[in-house]
Order: sequence, then structure tokens, then C-alpha cells
Amino acid sequence: MKRRSFIQHTGTTAVLTYAGLPGLAQSRVQDEKTRLLVVLLRGGMDGLTAVVPVADPLLTKIRKSTLIQRPLALNDSFALHPRLQNLHKLWGQGQLKIVHSMGFAYTGRSHFEGQDVMQSGIMKPYTSKSGWLGRGLKLANLQGGVAISIPMPLLLKGDDQAATEFPNWMQPTDQDTLSRVVAMWSADSTLATYSDALQSRPTKQAMAQPDMDAATADEIRSPAALARLAAARLKEELGPRVAVIDVANGFDTHGVQGADTGVLANKLGELDDIMGAFQKAMGDQWRHTLVLTITEFGRTVAENGTSGTDHGVGSCCFLAGGLVEKSGVIADWRGLQKPQLFEERDLPATLDACAIYAQVLERLFKLSPAVIQDQVLAHRPSPLLNNLWT
Repeated sequence: MKRRSFIQHTGTTAVLTYAGLPGLAQSRVQDEKTRLLVVLLRGGMDGLTAVVPVADPLLTKIRKSTLIQRPLALNDSFALHPRLQNLHKLWGQGQLKIVHSMGFAYTGRSHFEGQDVMQSGIMKPYTSKSGWLGRGLKLANLQGGVAISIPMPLLLKGDDQAATEFPNWMQPTDQDTLSRVVAMWSADSTLATYSDALQSRPTKQAMAQPDMDAATADEIRSPAALARLAAARLKEELGPRVAVIDVANGFDTHGVQGADTGVLANKLGELDDIMGAFQKAMGDQWRHTLVLTITEFGRTVAENGTSGTDHGVGSCCFLAGGLVEKSGVIADWRGLQKPQLFEERDLPATLDACAIYAQVLERLFKLSPAVIQDQVLAHRPSPLLNNLWT
């Protein structure tokens, strides 16, 4: 299929250059009930497997062992991986937007650098101590976010109120010990800012279960259980507005990637479990909620010699929830012919990931486009992303 007719099938308009594009349209003002869950898909998710460009005739020639055989239809041009059943249901409910052939200006293909860039929003790796989400929360003066992980991800740094939480077998620290620590910290201006968060922790460690067996530990740390924990925190009346779930390093599929089943299918199944469990746990508040997936880069278009794919550039992302008013795929799709690929090997990043994040901050945090561009995320706007919600 030629590029022009392919883009017409997707319901989008080709964007040949970012120069001179108008600023993002002012989004509707949202109320204080809005909530955001960000899911980090570390390792570089293969966008051509997660969201298959079924109308591109070259795909079946380029990919053999990783070609999806039973995709879930979206429209004439794209389909979902068969493990993404919950996302497919959201598509049918009009609550799923997919942005394809997207990514960053960074093209170095290093996991370490790429993951720093996707969290900091700064295209030069290791030059920022804060993340775009943390900076956005602080500028919007919103209740701090919570990371459902042991270490604090860079993504939330920059917001002093951000906290981490993860199911564990340790009993919470007793109040006397906490009081002593707070007293010691009071003389240090930096440590003192964390005193309130530290003292609130015992009430948020109800999942601590001493002497648990391995099966119980695995269950309360499963993707679905972590999603339910994130929902519980976001539903608290005075709780955080943002939660982050970190799905670590399973998307680096250099060998035996699989297709409908296999290594990547299992990781996509974890993402789908998060979506399904989180939607159910949010209940009526789901209509005020958005889920955003982020990954550092995509994979090569062609398979390698070990039935896998190597580090690439462009990938895709999902935006799901009640704040999405109409399902659709947004893509400046240029086809899989070698001349259209980045360095003749990778899906190009024709839509800027940071511009997607900027739209999210504008919609949920009520930050103006100018403030976001100047103080949170420098990005390349595209008129295609003005249809992100409708």
C-alpha cells in the first residue's frame, strides 16, 4: 500500500516537517478528580509486535518467526497483539488511543541512556536530576506522586512530596523510632522536607506480611496486584494524583522473541493484566483517569539471526482510560521500505514522545503549553496530537 493511501486509512494526515507548526491547542480544564498512572516498559518495546501494521505488505516479508498470526483487529491498518485482550476491550469502549511510530530525538540505542532520557525528558543523557513528571507535579503544586517500586524512579524526582511503596515482608517502623529520626532530620533543611512523608508511611504499609511464603510474595508483587495497589493510593481522598508502575527490563528481546506466544507475548500479557486490574480497581473513578505507557525506544524492523530484534528507534505508546473520549490510532506512518526507515533499519520517530507527555501534563495538570515547553519538556508539537483525546 502506498504511503498516501495508508495514511488515509488511518484517518491521519502526513506530517513532513515539524518546522512552523502551531502550538498545542488549549485543552479543557479538568477538575481535581483526574488521576494518572504511568507504566514504564523498560527494555525497548517492539511497537511492530504490540500494534501490528497489518496493511503494510512488507511486514510479512521482513518478519517470519516474530510475525503475529492472530492479531486483534483495530481498523484497516493496525491490529493489537493477541495478548492485549483488555486493551482491545478498551478500544471497543472508545477509551484507547495509540500513537505509533513515535519516540525521542535521542537515537543512541543505549538502554541506560535511553531510560534516562525517557524519564528526564532531556535529550542529553545524565544531565538532569529530575524527571518530567516530577517537574510537572511541582509546577502544578499537586499532591506528590507514588512509585510502586523500591527505588524512586528518575521520572518522579523533582517533586519533594513523591514517595515509593512496594509490598514487602517487613513490619513498619514503630512511631517512636520514626519520631527520633524526624528529630534528627530537623536540623538538615534537605532531610526535613521528607519528614511528613516518612511519618505517613506506617499507615501505608498494610501490605507488609511477615513470614510470607514465596507464593504469597509472588502474588502480592504480580502486575495485577501492583495495579490494584496503585489504584488504592490514587483513590484516597487526600492521596496522590499520579502513580508509576515500573515493568523492568523484560522488553529487551534480542533472541527468541516469539510471536503470538513467547517471551514478548508474556511481557505484553503483564501490561494487559495491569490495565485490566487497574480499571476494575478504580471503579467509578476510572472515568477521571488516564493510563500512559512509556518505553525508551523500539526494535529493529527486521529480525536478527536469533529470531529476535535489536535496539531500534521508533515504537508506540498507549493512552487509555475514561479521559480518552474516542479510540483511534495516531500515526505519521511512512511505511517499512528501507528508504523510509531511520538509517534504513528502524521505525522512525515521526511523532515526538515528549509532545505526547506535554499533552498529558496540559490536560491533567492544567499547565499551559508555554510553561510546559519552557520549564518541563522541550518538544516538537504536531497537529496530529491535537486529536489525542477525541
